[in-house]
Amino acid sequence: MALTPFEPAAVALRDVALAYVQDERGVRVEDYVTVLAAATGEAAIVASGVIDIEHNELTPGAAVFGDAINEVLSGDATDVTAAPPTSVAGALRDRVAPGVTGLDALPSLERCYRLVAGAVGEVPWGQVAVTVPEEHRPTVLPLQAAFDLRPAVVAVCARVDDEVRAGRLPSVEGWDRHVLCALALGSAIEQAREALDPATALTLAFEVTFGMAKTVPMSQAAFDAAAADT
Repeated sequence: MALTPFEPAAVALRDVALAYVQDERGVRVEDYVTVLAAATGEAAIVASGVIDIEHNELTPGAAVFGDAINEVLSGDATDVTAAPPTSVAGALRDRVAPGVTGLDALPSLERCYRLVAGAVGEVPWGQVAVTVPEEHRPTVLPLQAAFDLRPAVVAVCARVDDEVRAGRLPSVEGWDRHVLCALALGSAIEQAREALDPATALTLAFEVTFGMAKTVPMSQAAFDAAAADT
């Protein structure tokens, strides 16, 4: 089933991310994309059930792996055209191609998986490995951005769930917060396509999403403990 009925919810989340990165100078598009990609990666962890992101003994920023995460990301496919429509890769693919760009603008999923695996222990805390040129690299910390956007993700998802229960939105098998976030991410890439080439935006989006999907998120308890120590 097409995910277009969920576009208003995705736009609502997208606009929260836009406000998050906006300052007196405007919006840096790469950071806009990064914030939503970080939220999408975190949402993939939640949907996988590999860990409870708010209640665990793991260190935020540490690596986390699991086949269940790969299933949420791409149905464990390494070809983006084979990714299920309610996977992260499939939802983002269908949101941007062909309306925003062609399939050839989407990065190789196999390369994204390899990039994440090869970067374990090699990137600064809270960041993820990206291959976009230096001028397009994020200036926001993905781990922090995902944490900051989490309340909005949860709130918008709750509203969607209410609409589904009321019969005003369709029930879609495989729906979870990762689909909402991927749709919001695709919407942002479309919105900003005149400022940032979609191929570059998609490379950044996939790399940040996959990297954050393999990173232990910041829990509220860990954030509070860190704040108490400062």
